[in-house]
Amino acid sequence: MSLHDAPEVDANAVRDALRAVRSGDVQAYRVVVERYQRRLFGLALMLTRQPSAAEDVAQDAFVRAFTHLNTYDERRPFYPWLSTIAVRLAQNWLQKHARAVARESQASAPDQSGETADPLATLIADERGRRLWGAVAALPVGERTAALLYYRQDMGVDEIARALGVTNGTVKTHLFRARRRLRQTMGDAAWGRDKL
Repeated sequence: MSLHDAPEVDANAVRDALRAVRSGDVQAYRVVVERYQRRLFGLALMLTRQPSAAEDVAQDAFVRAFTHLNTYDERRPFYPWLSTIAVRLAQNWLQKHARAVARESQASAPDQSGETADPLATLIADERGRRLWGAVAALPVGERTAALLYYRQDMGVDEIARALGVTNGTVKTHLFRARRRLRQTMGDAAWGRDKL
């Protein structure tokens, strides 16, 4: 089996598992969780920047996907639907967290030095990648979310717009601004054309 065959095999296994769950075999959902658990946690971690929150978001996303499986259109890929749920949960967590911090009058900014990025370091192998994704994590939430979904989760502009509940133009604006800020932070030499 070549590398190009693996995604199709995985997609078929997930599709079969989802059909089994819909037919009453709830244990088949384990295939879905095992397939997407690490990827979904990585997405949630990049959004929340807190491992415990990322675990909660990923777990809640799997639970909500399971309980609302009747609304999933199996003609579409499953992961974008699942990641949409996770993104919305992460956004809710960020809003609640921001309100809690404001109530507690904690004006200290989160540490952007990279010293607390150990979970991130395990996801990103090389130094340039760590610097880059650390800079992405420091972006404003809209730009960070768009960049993560586009570059790390391989979602298209249409999928991101649906996930965030915004227009395609808004997603493109977030991506443009994210690239501009990152060029300023990382320097032009670190960039290929339109790539993170």
